Amino acid sequence: MHKQTKLRAIIYHAIYFALIALFCQPRQAMAAYKLESSSPDLITSPAPLRTFSLTTCFSKADQNNKDIAVARKNLLIAKAGIKIASAIPNPLAQVQIGFGPAFTQLFTGQTQQVFFTEQLQTAGKRSKKMETARAFYQLTELQFEALRFNVHNRVRRAYAELTAAEAYESLIDAQREVGLKLATIANRRFAAGKAPKSEVLQAELNILQYDTQRNQAQLRLQQASAALSLVIGEKPEHIEVIDVDDNGLFKLSSEKTDIVPSPAMPLPALNDLLQTAYNSRPDLQAAQQQVFVNRRALSLARALRMPNLFVGAGFTFSTFSQHQPIGLAAQPNWLGQGAFFNVTAENPIFYQHQGEVDQALANLRNSERQVDLLKSQIATGLIIAYKSVKVSKANIFVSQKDLLPLALQVAKIARRGYEAGATDLATAIVAQQQYQQTLSNYFDAVVSYQNAWADLEKAVGRPLNY
Repeated sequence: MHKQTKLRAIIYHAIYFALIALFCQPRQAMAAYKLESSSPDLITSPAPLRTFSLTTCFSKADQNNKDIAVARKNLLIAKAGIKIASAIPNPLAQVQIGFGPAFTQLFTGQTQQVFFTEQLQTAGKRSKKMETARAFYQLTELQFEALRFNVHNRVRRAYAELTAAEAYESLIDAQREVGLKLATIANRRFAAGKAPKSEVLQAELNILQYDTQRNQAQLRLQQASAALSLVIGEKPEHIEVIDVDDNGLFKLSSEKTDIVPSPAMPLPALNDLLQTAYNSRPDLQAAQQQVFVNRRALSLARALRMPNLFVGAGFTFSTFSQHQPIGLAAQPNWLGQGAFFNVTAENPIFYQHQGEVDQALANLRNSERQVDLLKSQIATGLIIAYKSVKVSKANIFVSQKDLLPLALQVAKIARRGYEAGATDLATAIVAQQQYQQTLSNYFDAVVSYQNAWADLEKAVGRPLNY
């Protein structure tokens, strides 16, 4: 029994080593091929055909953005409103001339007349309409500038997201290259009998994880390109990657970029920014102009209580029959001629336009409250954005000065240690993942800084010079 068990063990070992001899070397070649070639499951974006700067994107948005195009049409509509308000009512002409026996054979004649009527707008209604229309045109101009500034802010955010997507794609590709190096080292160590097969499989698994991340990076890059294309007024019709020429912060540069200033640049005082916001915010200026428009509309509504006059003047004449009854003598037609003048006006007995006045007054009070509300929102948004900028700047400094250098050093030491046999593969992979996570956190801090700066400019209401 003991001899049979021993013989069975010898046979099992022989089969085991035969399988290793049969499959290990092809497996090594297959693994090397998989590590060095591109998987068909990897998403590949088309090569960028266009490179945009932030200034170029602003110009394209001004020319092609659909929201801006609609707002320009609103300017034309408001300008036409001034012409409508300044129009003088056309006079009304009326002619009464008859035919037939009633006008040619009636003994006493039949009155015929020609007269004109003109509407006279009282209480300065025409001038008040013109003032209201001009005020509304100025409001439309301010709304256009507010919309244009908002579109530029959206362009800035979309451009920043595209720079982040490009940087993240480069990060994943770089980390995948490091994973390939670890896999090459694992294969060499396994071939030399210094590492188990599990380390080779672990290295392959590490690369496959980067493949999924690379797919996500490609998707983010394509989505960011489409979003930028849309906001600058283009119609995305195919998958495209737009290149940007401004990603200095993602390259650990401390210099300013077109997107944001250098994190080392000191921020202006909060009180100064708040005062600038109250003076520069286009939407606040538009809200204040809305108050002025409603005040003019209230003046016009009160003027409606004074009825307009309709003044008329004309000429009347009659044609008498030349054949009169006995006892009556034929009269010449000029006896029926004459001129007349009349005045017509509404009698405001039942309704004195109280509804229009009440509505205009309510609109005025509501617009005044809107200004107060907007000022509170401006102050709140500015303080939040100001604090966000400070925090994101601090995170960038910590990452650039401490976290990234230390994480890079740990990753290099761990990879060299594994190559020399001083550490295992798991330690090298963990160090590499820690460095990737640290760099990813830094990218998040840069994106946060860019978005916080965009929020700060939006809160202030104009681009901040830096």
